[in-house]
Amino acid sequence: MLAIFCCFYITTYFTGAAGSAAILPSMGASTVLLFAVPHGQLSTPWAFLAGNLLSAVVGVTCSKYIELIVLAAPTAVALSILVMHLTRSLHPPGGATALAAVIGGPAIHELDYWYVLTPTLINCCILFSVAMLFNNLFRWRRYPQSIMHYQSVGYHPDTRRIRMQHIHEAIRRSELVIDASDEQIKHIVDLADAIFHEELSAGFILEPGAFYTNGKPGRKWSVRQVVDEREHTDSFRHLVVYRVVNGEGKGLTDSCTLPEFAEWAHQKMQPKRKKIG
Repeated sequence: MLAIFCCFYITTYFTGAAGSAAILPSMGASTVLLFAVPHGQLSTPWAFLAGNLLSAVVGVTCSKYIELIVLAAPTAVALSILVMHLTRSLHPPGGATALAAVIGGPAIHELDYWYVLTPTLINCCILFSVAMLFNNLFRWRRYPQSIMHYQSVGYHPDTRRIRMQHIHEAIRRSELVIDASDEQIKHIVDLADAIFHEELSAGFILEPGAFYTNGKPGRKWSVRQVVDEREHTDSFRHLVVYRVVNGEGKGLTDSCTLPEFAEWAHQKMQPKRKKIG
């Protein structure tokens, strides 16, 4: 409310009521992104500022040099999308900012390239400032997203080897457009993995001295006997000490976390008793 009130007041001052009716819808769309999804890639400061300002330049240019409004309007939107893609500043309301420069009427056209500064840049500064003040009142929605710190979660060693560059390269190869940062996706992967292993641990009853097998065929088959355990409330710190009594690694003594052992153990085994006589 505060952000749009200030934008409306400033825009009306520079362009009048007609001008404000043209430019404010794009600011309203930007407000949704900055306040509803502050950690989205489309809401980053670069996307927000560059997306709106570059689109404003494109819109004014199309308005000046393309006489037919029926051509100027779609060209402005199309070129603004292209420019935002090339500059990695994709921000959907930027298309509306470019369109407003063309169809905003005499009040907007009279501003010429001043439209980029007044009211576009001023409005962007207002929105950005209020978004900073509001979002940073809450530790779970810091803005910009770069100052957001994610709490570490217990996770399996397999996901620990996944780095940000792997996430980034995976997105690039998939050719998907995802409105989330590499850090956010990595956090979700780690958290999902931790939940999966928590569920494994919750349904697994470890019996000291018991024998377990991985149930794999051929040379990969192995049997472990639980020798000892170091209990902890955090399952990822709960250590299981075991001895390999048969199959791959026979004679080896080692340890692992409870979730790792639960994932490895295919079934519990009962050793055969020798018959007497």
